[in-house]
Parts: sequence; C-alpha cells; structure tokens
Amino acid sequence: MTPPVGTPAAPGWRWESYGTVKVQVPDSWADVTYSGTWSCGEQFWPDGISRAPRVGRPWRGPVQAVGCQPVPALAERVPHLWFDDSDAKPGITRFDHGWATEVRVVAGVPLAVFSNDATLRRRILDSAERMGSTDPNGCSVARPAVLGDGQRPTGPGLAAIGAVKSIRVCVYSYQLPGNPSVFQAGLQISGDTARQLGDALRASPAGVGPVMRSSNCEQARSRDDLLLTVAGENGEQVVVVRYATCRSNGTDDGTTLRRLTTDTLVPLSKVLYAELPVLPILHDLAGR
Repeated sequence: MTPPVGTPAAPGWRWESYGTVKVQVPDSWADVTYSGTWSCGEQFWPDGISRAPRVGRPWRGPVQAVGCQPVPALAERVPHLWFDDSDAKPGITRFDHGWATEVRVVAGVPLAVFSNDATLRRRILDSAERMGSTDPNGCSVARPAVLGDGQRPTGPGLAAIGAVKSIRVCVYSYQLPGNPSVFQAGLQISGDTARQLGDALRASPAGVGPVMRSSNCEQARSRDDLLLTVAGENGEQVVVVRYATCRSNGTDDGTTLRRLTTDTLVPLSKVLYAELPVLPILHDLAGR
C-alpha cells in the first residue's frame, strides 16, 4: 500500500484533509458526522456522543442547526475545526471568556477554528497548506475514475490477498450532475480493526443491495462514495463501497459484487465518523 506522503504531523497531532487543503489537529479531536459548530443544551448531546473537540465537514451527515447564536452557554461550548463553511469570513470574531472563531482561507477552502485558546487556534491554522495530487494518507485528491457509474476495480479480488493488514479509506462526495465532486477525507485503518473489516467484506453475501427506501433515495442526491485499498499479506485489492444510492448499493472488488451488511457498514461508519452511526442506509438495514 502507498505509504503516507508528505511531511509527518507533529507528535500528538494528525493531518486532516478536505478538498484541496490539509491541516493538523490534536489527536484528541474527533472526526464527526456534523459540524458541531454549536451545541445548544443536552438535547444535542444524546448518549454515546462525545464532547471532545471535533473536526467537521459538509456533506458528511446532517449538519447541526444553529439555535443558540451568537454562541451557546459557556458550559456547552466545544472547540472545533470546521471545513468549508460557506458563511465564514476571514478574520477573528471574539466572544466572552476568551472564546473566538478564527477563519482563514487556504487553497480556496475556508477553515474556521472555534476555541478559547488563541495559541492553539493559530497553530492549527498555521499548519494548513495546499495538497498536491494526494492527501497525507495517500488518497488521490481527484475523484478516481473507478468510482464512475459502470466502472469496476481491477485485481485478484479480496479472496486472493490473504490476511488483511491495513486498509486505506478515501471518501469522495458525489453530487448532482454538473456539480463538482469533492475529496472529503482519507484515513488508514490497521490492526484488529482492519482485519475484522476485511473479514466482514469477504463474508458479505454476493449480490447488490439493499435498495434504499424511497424517502432516503430523495435525501441521497449528494452522498459519499468510498474507495478502500485493502493490503493483505499477498498483495492489495481496491474495493468500491456505495451505500447511499437507490439501486447500486454494495461493495465491489472487481471480482464479486457483494451486498451491504451491518457488519461492514457499522465498522466503516465508526472509523469514518467517530460517533453514533447515522448513515441512512443503516436504518434501512436495521429494518430488514
């Protein structure tokens, strides 16, 4: 598998990437399904949702409604980095008790950091830089052709690569025709998590599906497609994962089309979103 590229993150920090930009954040910051821009009371923090500082992206699950502007109560504030907030304007907006939102545009992408630590805000934003053709995890910034309709991966298939050692996950948004695709995120999975996910991918039944319910299909006009590069003891295999289409959900290793199952989607949603799974297709699967 292609190793991570570029300058390593500082100790205790990691690279996060989106679109054309990469930026370092502390390892303790969670990657979440919604912006986490504001939290307005306990109703926005159901059981199982961490109050850790967070990194949010558009198009990755529902975005929290802003209902407590200009800022929530002091006890409800959570530091965050928010990619591509279309309303963000460069500069610093200051609040009480040292809290502020600092916005910088790097490589055309607005980055908004909300925190009560000015040094931390500046360190995060100073680390931001334009990416080349790949992100720090080795994902192509351009949407790979294999994710196109009717395209399939090449290679020997998952059954031929032996015990799984690691998996690279690259996430790309898909929008209506005429709108550009956006590189959303990349990450590396290793150890038991990679092995268990690899086993689940191979164990899924052959076929395509499930078909999303019509209401969810209407919501899937923009979605994420996943490209997995699975490294085994005998080689690598690319796997396409589609989970929010109306007709072609499933995984494809170029040899076998397999149906989505909770055993494959739940681990992926946990490593991608670090919160309770909210993928619409999971609700469909739970009812089957």
